[in-house]
Amino acid sequence: MKTLISIILILLTQAAFAETIILELKDKKFGKSPVPVEFVMPEKGIKTPVPLVILQHGSTQDAPNVFGGSANTDVHQYRLAKLALQNGFAVAVVDAFYEKGLRPGDKGNFPQAHRYAMQIAKQFSKNTELDPENFFYSGFSYGGHSVHMLMSDLYFVKNTHRWAGLVSAEAPCGTFHEPRRFVTPLLTIKGGESHYEPKPCQTMTNMYKKAGADAEIVIFPKSNHYFSHNGRFVKGIAVNGCADNPVIIKERGGAVFLDGSIATKEIVRKKCRTQRAGAGKTREDLDKAVKLSVDFFIKHLN
Repeated sequence: MKTLISIILILLTQAAFAETIILELKDKKFGKSPVPVEFVMPEKGIKTPVPLVILQHGSTQDAPNVFGGSANTDVHQYRLAKLALQNGFAVAVVDAFYEKGLRPGDKGNFPQAHRYAMQIAKQFSKNTELDPENFFYSGFSYGGHSVHMLMSDLYFVKNTHRWAGLVSAEAPCGTFHEPRRFVTPLLTIKGGESHYEPKPCQTMTNMYKKAGADAEIVIFPKSNHYFSHNGRFVKGIAVNGCADNPVIIKERGGAVFLDGSIATKEIVRKKCRTQRAGAGKTREDLDKAVKLSVDFFIKHLN
């Protein structure tokens, strides 16, 4: 696969090779910008051609230089990448913040990572070693929200290839697309003690299931946002103020709150942003959440 800037090859014990692929990708906030993708093939694929998992980090990149390349990610996605590789999946770890000068609190300025995911999947579908009928996307926190934003259009190659499955971990769920009979299975994983409480994710999942979509939610009752048991609330920017009245993006444009009232960007910003963030990273349930994700990928292989 050709790169626009550079490729770094690194031999790994758990994988055949890794390469940093820096692509020029587009979104509405940053226009065209360089985005590193750490691409790793497994030592032995679960099937041939090999299925691919594309992984999107959250707002805090606490696992820098994943696999020795240019891409930074978070601990959740790093552990998920390693387990996916061990189970025969190729992985593509995305660094959506690269050279953008973003900090965890800059939530209103984050790029539209779901748009990056669509372009990356389309590019990787040209790789004959990979199976575009078995491309999965998963993300944590901001990355989990990016997963939910894909529900508007699940084909990364128009009318040809769509996602085989989506896993969203610890997304806010304060905003989601209007329910309909979506063609791709969706798993949402939540911590019961998260500062992003599970309620709007349960609302979303129930509405999707009622519309005929293959949607499920799993909640770890003792876990916080980081799937840890030592969670506490701290001061910090979070988009968690609309748990009881989430925003629904209409299929034909516009948005409304669950109660039917109009939801403009200004109203949503005012109502849904708070100073109630979370902390605590002992991660007692993280490996369980990661295994749940990989089991989901295996279950939904085509």
